[in-house]
Amino acid sequence: MSTNKLESIFSNVKSTTLADVFIDRIVKIPNLDSLIKQAKEKSTIGGGSIRGIKQEEIAGGNATNIAYSLAKFGSHVNLFVIGDEFTKNILELRFKKFNNVSINLIYGKPGFTIALETEYEKNVNIMISDVGGIENFEGKYIINNYKETLNQSDVIIISNWASNTKGNELVKNIFSTAKNSIKLLDFADLSTSTNRLSELIEHLKDNKIVDMISLNENECRILTKFLGLEKISSNYTIEEIKKAASEISNTLEIIIDIHTPLGSCSSQNNEIQFVDSFKVQPKILTGAGDIWNAVNILAFKKKFSAYNRLNIANAAAASYISEYHGGDFPLTKVEELLESRGINTDSL
Repeated sequence: MSTNKLESIFSNVKSTTLADVFIDRIVKIPNLDSLIKQAKEKSTIGGGSIRGIKQEEIAGGNATNIAYSLAKFGSHVNLFVIGDEFTKNILELRFKKFNNVSINLIYGKPGFTIALETEYEKNVNIMISDVGGIENFEGKYIINNYKETLNQSDVIIISNWASNTKGNELVKNIFSTAKNSIKLLDFADLSTSTNRLSELIEHLKDNKIVDMISLNENECRILTKFLGLEKISSNYTIEEIKKAASEISNTLEIIIDIHTPLGSCSSQNNEIQFVDSFKVQPKILTGAGDIWNAVNILAFKKKFSAYNRLNIANAAAASYISEYHGGDFPLTKVEELLESRGINTDSL
């Protein structure tokens, strides 16, 4: 039974997310220059240990993190991942407290990531990844075996398109099959995948199979450049984010949502809403965008106003980064942050 108002709001939403899982090792680097210097010094003497580096390991990946947040907010979740029995055991451990999650394992190699979290001019998250089986996944296995699951889903999220060389085929296959769902595409880091964008964009514009695209500021910068639009600067402003969201949305004829450390923005049919981020002290950076995406699409499904939708997504991400513990975060913090802006969960 739901114990939190936020859980009960979204308890009737059926969601599907696919298809990456990563064994994430999160490494806290107090000083990046110092680490590089120490590594070079160790290499000159044949190796050795650099101690005192805090680390944590969890079952992560975009689809997995999104599924966790969807489940935490009460949605009934089907998570599809490519992995092995070891992966399945780790996932079952991470999701053990939920009874509203189905883990569907597609046998193959999971992804592995070392996430270096450090401060270098600003807080940054550098991910060193072996993407595993998601690198060549077109989704036919899901269509052949789980078509009914897709058809019954209220929302479907395809994440980490950039890591999948068959990402265009995956989008076409899954989103064309699921005709009655709200469909969200999350690119992840686009920097090495722009050669596949033209085909994707042409298909999206011709077939209207994606409802929403979610971007962070880096993905926004790459996409605006690719589309020949004015890209946001390195020290971007709120007005730049709003302009970029509007221009991308008008070009692609799709809802564009952008989440940044400054705040988040949504553009649809020439209507633009921007909401400031909540000011919190981060404990972790890895995975915040996934939390944001999950809650944002749930709120969209429930037809929240753009202002309330962006605020609840911002609050969820803020709770995650500031109260993070072993992959979890408190919903009470989400409520507290919303109430600080006069948003009561009973009125949502």
